[in-house]
Amino acid sequence: MAAISIIIPVYNVEPYVRRCLESVMSQGDAGASLECIIVDDCGQDGSMSIVRQIIEDYEGPIRFTIATHEHNRGLSAARNTGLAKASGDYVMFIDSDDYLTDGSMQYFIDMLGQHPGADMVMGNVRNCKDGSLLISGIEEPRLLDDPNVFFPDMLHHRIYLYAWNKLIRREVLTENGILFEEGILYEDQLWSYQLFKCLSSVLLLPKVTYVYENNASSIVNTTFTPEKASKALWSYALSCNKMLDSPPSVERYKRSPVVDYLLFMANSMTNGLYLHLSQPIDKEIWYEFRTARKRLLLRSMRYCRLTVATFMLLLFPPLSYLQKWRFFRHHYYDIELAVNIMAHITDFLHPHPMKASKEQI
Repeated sequence: MAAISIIIPVYNVEPYVRRCLESVMSQGDAGASLECIIVDDCGQDGSMSIVRQIIEDYEGPIRFTIATHEHNRGLSAARNTGLAKASGDYVMFIDSDDYLTDGSMQYFIDMLGQHPGADMVMGNVRNCKDGSLLISGIEEPRLLDDPNVFFPDMLHHRIYLYAWNKLIRREVLTENGILFEEGILYEDQLWSYQLFKCLSSVLLLPKVTYVYENNASSIVNTTFTPEKASKALWSYALSCNKMLDSPPSVERYKRSPVVDYLLFMANSMTNGLYLHLSQPIDKEIWYEFRTARKRLLLRSMRYCRLTVATFMLLLFPPLSYLQKWRFFRHHYYDIELAVNIMAHITDFLHPHPMKASKEQI
């Protein structure tokens, strides 16, 4: 019987946390040993009072544990705390304002039984606001066991980067030291990059197993202030530097992932640049961002990917001011896709790094 650890950070989610926990409790007959680790990240509302009352009243097979921080440390730290206390073969992260659909864990377990070698199983997600799905175009479970497929899919955002609703083999995380970077915004991007580099297989499921709540007070929905914009810019710069410091290992790929890897970082740096053009940014943080931006351009040139390096000039003045033009922002992904295609056309001009050396790209 598979053992699964469900990790739920809790911080100021009083209107939603009961629904979240009740959705977990409804999974008790999933045919697996379930533990649920709730991490109290020291919110200011009544969320944890609700949590404790629900757990006290619960009678069922799921084991509930509460881990309490001494002070608020943020989502990344809360997830890391939960992971440190997890004992299951697999872990799943759930945001406490979202919830699982009925029978979702049974579905995960059934699919894992059919594909026991899968390192990660991803269910589909429905946005409660507009009903849209995060995984489209599949009607049957699809096992991706070739990193030449699923790693570029992640870099192109064809596989969602959010940490939640993914059943992940715990040893993949622990053996590779994969944790969430604490103190940053949009931590799922860097975490997903680090995780997908280490996965051997990914199982995509068509059925909706998770409902995403469009919480108006969540990080992604709050209005940017100069302070938050500065933190976001710092987060983009730090994530870019981390990824530049740990490029993909060439031994895993028949087709060089250089182009996709570079454009993945350029995409997030472009988001940061737009914030700089719309909000006043702390001078020291702006310097860090500029340094990361320069490193990214130089890395593109070092790899002799001139098409990508030319595209990177959009991160620098005067071309960077195109970000102020809504038409440009609306078509950015189309431009990026065209650059990606053109850059890959010239792959034959660049010897595969694996043939040139056994070093990282």
